[in-house]
Amino acid sequence: MYSLKAGYAGETYVDNFLKQSPFSKHYSILKDLHFSISDSIYLQIDTMILTPKYLAILEVKNIRGKISFQRNPEQLIREIDDQITAFKCPEQQVIRNTQKLALLLHPLKIQIPIKSFIVFASTKTIVAQPPKQVKAVMGCDIATHIDSLNALPDVLSITKFQQLIKYLMTNSTEFIPKPLSHSYPLELTDIKRGTLCSQCFQFVEGNCPTCGTIKKIMQHQALEDWFYLYKESISNKECVDFLNLKDKHMASYLMKTSRLYPVNNTRSRYYVIQKR
Repeated sequence: MYSLKAGYAGETYVDNFLKQSPFSKHYSILKDLHFSISDSIYLQIDTMILTPKYLAILEVKNIRGKISFQRNPEQLIREIDDQITAFKCPEQQVIRNTQKLALLLHPLKIQIPIKSFIVFASTKTIVAQPPKQVKAVMGCDIATHIDSLNALPDVLSITKFQQLIKYLMTNSTEFIPKPLSHSYPLELTDIKRGTLCSQCFQFVEGNCPTCGTIKKIMQHQALEDWFYLYKESISNKECVDFLNLKDKHMASYLMKTSRLYPVNNTRSRYYVIQKR
């Protein structure tokens, strides 16, 4: 949760400086994009700026301390309070994302410069060793770099530009993170069963007696908890056990009225989240 909040705060901070850039009439800033290029290739972008002149990818990092982009192997090394921590290299991530984006745009036959930046949101970031292939900038200076790109000539017609925006927005899907059990030693026996009121933080059997939240809302929230915490699919039996339901018919009705997609038509049926 701390990492998510820090990431969101960093993106919000950078957005405030982006607003200071005098964009031309035709531009778009898209946030939190997620594309499925193939069954095994995905592309996730924090911020994408589109104009008829260029397309820019911003990879925002909210990291405090002294950082160095290490080579062979590529890592981001952070030193703070006499502690050294290694992270995945954002430079390599941006390079891969640029390549994937070019692959995604290939069917449109659109030729447009793709620019990329690693943007550090924290003013307490000290870049001791910068990346070599991707431009690293401070969040407070991003408007200056975008201004230089806005001076470039147009390479797309307005029709092509609008076609590009529509294509990206249509193909972007909701990003569903892996369950926490994939990252932490979390067992199903560690998770409390039943329906939890997210307002009062108490387990209840019917409607919440304190705030009045109805049972159906809490049941749908419990299903979301299952996918975020434990597993990417849920069966009828698992639903009965996890929500302490009376029978399989109640579980079947609940999952059919949720944003879930059934897989298989037999006794081996299970449900997965249907992406928007």
